[in-house]
Amino acid sequence: MTAHSLAKQDESPAVFQVIPCKAALGAEIRGIDLKSIDEATFKSIHDTWLNHVLLVFRGQSMTADDLVTLIKRFGVPVSSSNLHQRNLEERTANQLFNLPPEVTVVTNVKENGRAVGILGDGEIVWHSDFSFKEAPTAARMLVAMEVPPQERGGSTFFLNGYAAYDALPDEFKKRIAGKTIKQGNTVDTAMKLRPGASLADDVRTTAGPSHPIISTHPETGCNSIFLGRRHGAYVNGCTMEESEALLYELWALCTQPRFCYEHRWARGDVVVWDNRCTVHRRDPFDPELRRVLYAAQVEGHRPFEAPDALRLPAHPRAAL
Repeated sequence: MTAHSLAKQDESPAVFQVIPCKAALGAEIRGIDLKSIDEATFKSIHDTWLNHVLLVFRGQSMTADDLVTLIKRFGVPVSSSNLHQRNLEERTANQLFNLPPEVTVVTNVKENGRAVGILGDGEIVWHSDFSFKEAPTAARMLVAMEVPPQERGGSTFFLNGYAAYDALPDEFKKRIAGKTIKQGNTVDTAMKLRPGASLADDVRTTAGPSHPIISTHPETGCNSIFLGRRHGAYVNGCTMEESEALLYELWALCTQPRFCYEHRWARGDVVVWDNRCTVHRRDPFDPELRRVLYAAQVEGHRPFEAPDALRLPAHPRAAL
């Protein structure tokens, strides 16, 4: 456990505790009200976030407007409706709860039998957010407004891409160096087909960007594995059989429990993770129970592999 002491504008100290999670990534931050932090405090939080990949703040009382204010500190906010090129009218929760466009509602709540938000109550498979875009998002944040009891399911699992990369054998790292994966945009993370897509589509010819398997972080300068999402992926330059074999091996090596942190949600939780070096998934939960999370994210960069990637130092949370 560590403590950070900073001077506010009135010079009185702002102290918060950093308790690393007993997992491959993550830290809980205590002693902070996210609605009232100054710039110096945020800078220290941001540095801590880069070091721990994921931060958890419990017992917060954030509104949607508070979420927008906070996410703007991380960068330029972008609505998922814009990323999906959909209209806000399709996200009726924004009207139902009178929310700003920067906020997306992840919920199983229905109005007149129709879903008002996204992702329902089923399983959400491993993915990084918006990996089907040329520039996936960077910081991603969820605020728990209403959640079922922890024992009723709905945990979210986060995987440390730094640790997964660091644990790979050197020969495997050399094998994947310079290789890219095409991220075909055919299904969403609930495994539902995108409009106009078909499971019979050839991933080699579908729309979607290509991202390096070894991804160098623009701020930490360390490497992580960029998995994106499994379905609709293709390793460029390979036959389909070669691609599937390499992807199977890569996912099996990287999605081991030792690289993961499980978050069991409670009302008032705020979780912010670095989408550039993680993937995450969600367990299903009881559909009879309401679950409402507010989500926001900021613009990211186009993933790249540094020319000297194989010689770069490991991230502080890479060692297990």
